[in-house]
Amino acid sequence: MPEIAMGALIQNGTVLLARRSSRRTVHPDRWSLPGGHIEDGEDAETAMRRELMEEIGVTPQRWQFAGKFVLEGRPGASVTFHLYRVDQWHGDPRLIDDEHTELRWFGAAAIESEAELALPQLGKMLANVAMQRSRKD
Repeated sequence: MPEIAMGALIQNGTVLLARRSSRRTVHPDRWSLPGGHIEDGEDAETAMRRELMEEIGVTPQRWQFAGKFVLEGRPGASVTFHLYRVDQWHGDPRLIDDEHTELRWFGAAAIESEAELALPQLGKMLANVAMQRSRKD
């Protein structure tokens, strides 16, 4: 079963979402989190850190596991998503390749009302993650 690791960058109660390119075969033009497939030999945290660097040019410095969910597809095609709340990173988020066409910060209300999410299951999780206070050092 494929597994995906995603990082939710949090800043001032908002979450950074990336709009998927219209050329993507899965969920084109929808908002999602930066992230991607966990490769052989990686754990979810390592994959999340690698994907954030590859997709938006940031290196996570402080994060915590926020949850996971399974998306059931056709028989034998389930995908597990691992979500991490990232509240400290190095670098400025920017588009690196053509996987995404836009980056935008969304507050909890905007996530629920205007973000057309690639994965509807993320809506409530992201709203909760955005409103959590950062953990103490």
